[in-house]
Amino acid sequence: MAKVVILQEYVPQYRVPFFESLHREAKTHGIDVRVAYGSAGANQATRKDAGEISCGTPIAQKEWNFAGRRLVVRDTSAATAGADLIILEQARRNLDAYKLLTVKSSGRPIVALWGHGRDYTQRTSGIDRALSRWLTSRADWFFAYTNGGLASVVADKFPSNKVTVVQNSIDTSSLRASVKSVSKKSLSDFSERLGLKGKTALFIGGLDSSKRLEFLIAAAQVAQVLDADFRLLIAGSGPARLQVEEWSQRFPWITYLGGVSGYEKAQAMAASQILAMPGRVGLVAVDSFAAELPIVTTDWPLHAPEFEYLTNGKNAIVTSDDESTYAATMIEAMSNSQMLTALKAGASRDAETYTLQSMVSRFFAGIVSALAVRNS
Repeated sequence: MAKVVILQEYVPQYRVPFFESLHREAKTHGIDVRVAYGSAGANQATRKDAGEISCGTPIAQKEWNFAGRRLVVRDTSAATAGADLIILEQARRNLDAYKLLTVKSSGRPIVALWGHGRDYTQRTSGIDRALSRWLTSRADWFFAYTNGGLASVVADKFPSNKVTVVQNSIDTSSLRASVKSVSKKSLSDFSERLGLKGKTALFIGGLDSSKRLEFLIAAAQVAQVLDADFRLLIAGSGPARLQVEEWSQRFPWITYLGGVSGYEKAQAMAASQILAMPGRVGLVAVDSFAAELPIVTTDWPLHAPEFEYLTNGKNAIVTSDDESTYAATMIEAMSNSQMLTALKAGASRDAETYTLQSMVSRFFAGIVSALAVRNS
């Protein structure tokens, strides 16, 4: 049985269904897929989203900052012993990557990278980009989150026939079912309790600088002036929690829900007309499709790869990166029932495309192709 080891700094809860499904799929084809993972780092720990998996092996991991850079060292030797294929993050910070990708010998396992393909969410130096290109060039295979990642690595001369686009996603089946299960009475009670007037924007996600919460609040104040029925719900946790609590106390039309999941998350989404996400859009795009709740975002340049799933005017709205324009667009979207209905229909259609099962199938096909490299 071929052995595949996927190295992860830690396993966030949203990845648990993917790894478990991939493990089961591979096992039916005689391939043993295991995940070797460390613990959440300082910043990651604030998310409080670390998960556990039955196909996983915890490994020792240390991290420190050097000259403003986060560096991670993992003890991967025992976990990767006897592996035919090792898949690790496309990340400059992981020092074990340099050892795995530098040593090339007839007896070493196939080494693949899994990642964005380029730096989407941060501005980087020429040295950083050159280092990423070098690491990627040493890999035997590349698993790209999206088509944009494929285009990026191919532009850097990585062979296109050694790239698998996994179409990064999460398990949204329970969310979709939960949103549909919210009864009219439950929705009415929720809306009455929070004073919602049918023009409600929901922010959901980590409360950190990448989500541009100050931009959101500034735009929301303009929106409230444009339409007194405007309401903003904020759900999530993170470093900016205290600031969000302060805003909710200052502005009576803002409600902070705290971290939500399960039925509470579904209820908040069912009670809202749009998802207000002016900052980084990533896998929330997939959630929006499942809930048929269109995202209103901006053309800010530091979105995550899944921003590519959004099509302006079809399943989402992308405005210029201006608070007044963003505010006016939110009000317009919630006031125009024909526009909102069309956006919801577009989101519903794409919910069938960006599924966990599709990602599992694509990733497994990539594993099979990568393993074939050894025999070619």
